[in-house]
Amino acid sequence: MFSIALCEDEKVSMDYETSLINEWSATSGNKISLKTFVSAEQFLFESEDFPAFNLLIFDIQMKNMNGFELAEKLRAKGCKSNLIFITGITDYAIQGYEVGAVRYILKPVKKDILFSLLDEIFKNNQKEEAECYMLSQGNEILKIPFNQIIYIEAQEHYVRLCGRQINRQWKSSFSEVSKAFEGKGFFLLRRGLMVNLSHIEQITRTECILDNEEKVPVARNSYKELNEAFINYYKK
Repeated sequence: MFSIALCEDEKVSMDYETSLINEWSATSGNKISLKTFVSAEQFLFESEDFPAFNLLIFDIQMKNMNGFELAEKLRAKGCKSNLIFITGITDYAIQGYEVGAVRYILKPVKKDILFSLLDEIFKNNQKEEAECYMLSQGNEILKIPFNQIIYIEAQEHYVRLCGRQINRQWKSSFSEVSKAFEGKGFFLLRRGLMVNLSHIEQITRTECILDNEEKVPVARNSYKELNEAFINYYKK
């Protein structure tokens, strides 16, 4: 589900922009979750109850805290969501680049411009998600690129993910989690352990040496298949 947050303090503009976003969803067939906020303060107060949004659409000229100031606060917290600014003036262009705005849209919003942007961002998001493992924990959704994951393993009723500068453990079924890793360059070394072929430094008959200097045992009946998978991976 493609999640969008719209923050706009003018009711007429809010209603119009909401109708356009819903029309885009209906005509494109792309399912969305749209949350609306009437001020930056409301967004900061309530957005923590929701998972991270795929797209933020902020009006710049809001009362008290404006859209740019809101974006600055979110970026400072590590927010990496796509960001579109809606404004009646163009004076904020340089500031927008500082917070990674995808685009400015001038009011009144033109349907073809908004639809084109939504198409582009949705397509890029789908591609990005296909290259990442989406770890959902509570209200947090963490995108972890598959190429940064070294291995996943079962630990009783939990799954542990070990990667570059990340180590996570959560309650889940290993068999369910491992489905997301099929066809992503991972090899089932043994029951409950899947390793990333790109992070293997050396394979011997008894162990597999990973690029984080960990060593994991290789079962006798897995050695030949692992070697073949390793060679085929680098042939591609």
